[in-house]
Order: sequence, then structure tokens, then C-alpha cells
Amino acid sequence: MLANAIGVDVITTFADVEAIDVSDASSLAKDTTLENAKNAVFNALGVSSNLFNTTGNLALTYSIAADEGNMRDLLYQFEIFLNKLAGGLSSNSKKWRFRFYLLNTT
Repeated sequence: MLANAIGVDVITTFADVEAIDVSDASSLAKDTTLENAKNAVFNALGVSSNLFNTTGNLALTYSIAADEGNMRDLLYQFEIFLNKLAGGLSSNSKKWRFRFYLLNTT
């Protein structure tokens, strides 16, 4: 009867079967403490802990987008600084004109 059913497997045994939990309760408590300490360090530094060990795919994407947004303002400040520096280099501004552009992908 079940031989023609797709995706159904049947295992039979002569004895009673029960699941046994072999994890150590003390190691679970240590892992939780270590995880909390690690997250506290990353939170204090302002860096996502998913940067080195991803636990979710969306968290890292949003973290990178937030970091790029913060760095974009710094990139524009460097552009302004370099353009002002280059503007003072040429003595004859009609002959030479320099303009710096920093790409957003830098």
C-alpha cells in the first residue's frame, strides 16, 4: 500500500524507540554566556557580529548598507578637501583646472 506513495518511507523495528538527548546542559549554559559576551563586545564597538560569523543573511546585508551610508559622508568630505587643495595648486587657473571625483564604490 505504501510502496507506491511518493516521499513516504517506513522504518520498522522490533523494539520500542525513543529519542535520547545527548547534549550536556552545562555546555549549553557556557555557550550562552560566551555568546552574550561576544555580542556585548561587538555592540560596544559598533560592529555587527554577523560580519565574521553570519547567523542570518539579511542582517549582514543591512549592516553593510548602514556602514556604506556612514562612510559616504566621509567620502564627500575627502572630495571637498582634495578639490580645495587642487584649486590652490595652479597659479594660472585659466590654463589648468583639476577636479577630484571619488567613486561610491571605493
